Amino acid sequence: MEYYVGLDVSLRCCALCVVDGRGNVCMEQELPCEINDIAGCLDAFGQPIGRIGFEAVALSQHLVFGPSA
Repeated sequence: MEYYVGLDVSLRCCALCVVDGRGNVCMEQELPCEINDIAGCLDAFGQPIGRIGFEAVALSQHLVFGPSA
C-alpha cells in the first residue's frame, strides 16, 4: 500500500500527516521545519511514500529545494 504525506509549514515548525491509500491517518507529528528532522521521521515510519504535498507558501521553499542542493 502506498502512503501519502502532507506538510503544513509555519515559521518554526511543520505539521506532518501520513495517510494510507484509503485515507486513514497513520501518523501525525509536529516537527522542527528542518529537512533532516522530516526525513528522519519519514525513515522511522518505514513504509513507502507515494507522494509528499507541501503547503504552497514561501516558508516551504527551503523544503522543496533543499534536498536537491
